[in-house]
Amino acid sequence: MTLPERVDATISADYNCTETELIDGGEFTGRGEQSGHAHFGVSLKTDQSGILYTEFSGNGRDWDSVFPPTGFNVAAGVHEFHTGVKLGRYFRVRFENNSGSDQTYLRLYTYFGNHFVPSNAPLNQSIGLDSDATATRITDFTDEVLIGRRGGITHFSKFGYRDDLLAASGEQTIWSSTGNFTPMTVASTFTIAYNATTDGLGTTGALTLYIQYIDADGLAAATVHTLGDTGTDVTSFTGLGINRIAVSSNGGATWNTNAISVTSTGAGTIQAGLPALGSVTQQAIFHVDANSDGVAKDIWLNVNKISGGGSPRVSIKGYVYNRLINTRFEVFRTVIDTGVENTVIVEPPIGFKLSPADVLYFTADTDTNATVAAIRFSLLEYKRN
Repeated sequence: MTLPERVDATISADYNCTETELIDGGEFTGRGEQSGHAHFGVSLKTDQSGILYTEFSGNGRDWDSVFPPTGFNVAAGVHEFHTGVKLGRYFRVRFENNSGSDQTYLRLYTYFGNHFVPSNAPLNQSIGLDSDATATRITDFTDEVLIGRRGGITHFSKFGYRDDLLAASGEQTIWSSTGNFTPMTVASTFTIAYNATTDGLGTTGALTLYIQYIDADGLAAATVHTLGDTGTDVTSFTGLGINRIAVSSNGGATWNTNAISVTSTGAGTIQAGLPALGSVTQQAIFHVDANSDGVAKDIWLNVNKISGGGSPRVSIKGYVYNRLINTRFEVFRTVIDTGVENTVIVEPPIGFKLSPADVLYFTADTDTNATVAAIRFSLLEYKRN
């Protein structure tokens, strides 16, 4: 982006400008400043991330108006600028260094003018949720989210199946693992179990796993785990759930040769699994980041009999467990009678909202043994700040 046009513009009288580096946790707060101009512009670049606030006051003492309320997220090494209309007699900027590291440079300048206009974003630049820019390219929103051209939004497409559903077992989690899913309530390391003769160090199977998980603070995180040669590894990180695990390198077989299971080390409950030859988790489960909102967009369901004949009648349920209030809600229910149909597609005109720290998962209950249920759903996750 380029700086906004300035017509009859003036730079702040150093009240809201600084080049003094901030230590980690440090904050620069400008002084209340009046001007005869209607608009303000703030230009900022630093080598550490932080949050920028623009604040307004009618008397220079009480800063009752902040735009936006949660501030602008500033990325390290990226020129950030914002323009707007002065909402009070007095204006100031405030910037917090919350990066975890001290700054080595900071260039923050404030300008005042009467005809500031937004800039255009170039074709090859990511458009952030709080960017002062008019997008000039023709876009498909969901495609741009998917390939990382929309900041602050993450796309997930989830797929899961359950083979050999049993009539006597009641509700069974739709995933490739055995047993049923229990959401974690206490952060723990994870125990990874694998066949060390076919996967792990020195084998042709899976060597490393890319793990997308929810950390001990409830926030989305990702890491790579290198499998050992013992058949059982304990992760170096702790977390509250697994969103996806994928084989990120292998010894030549191009997949994980045998099934890999992941349990909570503390509770011993199953949290994820990679079926043999699958290379990625197959589970209809999604953990929402504690600082994000989710919007589920669609759902596809399919039920079949895999052996022995018959026409199963299967009840599918969707649940949301919220970790913050320790409560589970039933949010979806349908019955598929395979004597009539075996596939259901739901595409609501308004997506289904998921709150921070929600866990969405699905179960199937059949009246006939040897039934298989498969499910796919997609969603977008929006960072709050």
